[in-house]
Amino acid sequence: MVYAMRFLIFILLCILMSPLLIFGLIYYTLRIRRICVRHNISGTANEPYASRLMMHIAGARQDYAAYKIAGHLPSFDKLSKFLLIEILGFASKLSGYKGSFFAYPGQRPSTLMSMMSHRTDFFDRSIKESLTRTDNPAVQFVVLGAGYDTRCYDLSEVVDIQCFEVDMPPTLNSKIGALKSAGVPHDHVTFVETDFNQETWMEALLASGFDPNLTTYVLWEGVTMYLVEGAIRDTLNLVSSLPKGSTVGVDFFSADLVYGNPPYARISKAMHKSIKYYSEEIQFGVATAKTLSEGIEKLAGDSGLTLSRFEHVGSEEDKLPPWYFFAQIDNI
Repeated sequence: MVYAMRFLIFILLCILMSPLLIFGLIYYTLRIRRICVRHNISGTANEPYASRLMMHIAGARQDYAAYKIAGHLPSFDKLSKFLLIEILGFASKLSGYKGSFFAYPGQRPSTLMSMMSHRTDFFDRSIKESLTRTDNPAVQFVVLGAGYDTRCYDLSEVVDIQCFEVDMPPTLNSKIGALKSAGVPHDHVTFVETDFNQETWMEALLASGFDPNLTTYVLWEGVTMYLVEGAIRDTLNLVSSLPKGSTVGVDFFSADLVYGNPPYARISKAMHKSIKYYSEEIQFGVATAKTLSEGIEKLAGDSGLTLSRFEHVGSEEDKLPPWYFFAQIDNI
């Protein structure tokens, strides 16, 4: 009853403020098309960023760095931040409603609405375990396809770690500009420019001071689906060259979803269409077999790595079986 009342109040507040929200959505999408797409800045980087920003606004997950740079990004300037993020956050706080989209760590099994909170929680736990364990903790943290991820800026002060953020120049430079404008300290982060489909990130890292002899955690979130299979295998091979105890946290779409095989035809079509809006393309999905994790286990095993943690969106009993997977792959 309490939950239903909070939800009703939230909806009523959103209805009252709908003119501002609609204008904000139009304004935001125009900035994506006219600024991000035109200047080859990742548009899809805004989706996980906005999700984590809303979790922060709703008080579900603290992410002060994400909140500080909002208003300084190509997509989220001060006006779009107010019209979308602040208004929805106000409605959430006033009503007390967090819902599946704002919640953290979110419901299980997760759904399409709560998959971003599930994804965030999975990698948060994986990173924390790797960086704080007593036996051979990671002392380097690499974020591949960093986008607007802000985990490097919210690390505990007791964790002594060197951070590297790797991405293509337009996206990386827009983030650096936002960090500077927002006054977010970033001296402990080395920014590395690369193109994952054209050159190895390891070469770029080595040229930027990365030490391949130190135990490393590689966060590879929201990237594999935009790459060709060869680039993915090359990256896993590079992770296998790192010291024992090194880890990569990575997510995959299923091959059936990417190629639109039944029963994913409708959602696949909608997904490809939405991604084209950002002038980006989904190219890779991991095959599933008797078990949902079998394709990832094989992919990891081909590079001499081991799948140590695996979770998925949805339930195997659903009409639409799980199609999105989160994995922790270790060099054991």
